Amino acid sequence: MAKELKIAALALLIAPGLALADCFRADQDDGRIEFIGVAEGSRFTGEFGEFTVTLCMDERDLATAGIDVEITMASADTGNEDRDSELLGENFFNVEAFPKATWESGDIRAEGNGMLADGKLTMRGMTGKQPVRLELSDGNPPVLSGSAEIIRLKWDVGIGEDFEDTDFIRNRVDLAFELRLQPYSKE
Repeated sequence: MAKELKIAALALLIAPGLALADCFRADQDDGRIEFIGVAEGSRFTGEFGEFTVTLCMDERDLATAGIDVEITMASADTGNEDRDSELLGENFFNVEAFPKATWESGDIRAEGNGMLADGKLTMRGMTGKQPVRLELSDGNPPVLSGSAEIIRLKWDVGIGEDFEDTDFIRNRVDLAFELRLQPYSKE
């Protein structure tokens, strides 16, 4: 028995990457994180051009995953110069004071056809609960996709002037993503 334990320990020392075989990362080169809002009754879309997502799980079981997301808020782009300027300013993302937003998964459980991850979002200096719906493909590399409904005023996004008026700017912002995960080692 002791000999078998020594062989197993030696195998782990020889191949340290085996314990991390289920770690992945993705960034803007591997997919998209986009957001959809409504202002003055008109739908608009945008995306974040700079972000990093890391995910580690046991045997590709999403229920065991730990997921970390970091988004550079100044990379938000809706394709409209005036809207983007306002979006990056003090009333919305306030990127000078709060350059990053982060999300960290907690409990992940099956729900419907996919998974629901409870997690903590930190944006504009506030941290709170933010669930995210997830799906993971069986492909190689796997694709992580999902969505979330962000209540912008909970995070003080769109404060001051008329921006808090939810008839002017809808309070719910829909987030969607699709990312080709690339294997990586935490070392």
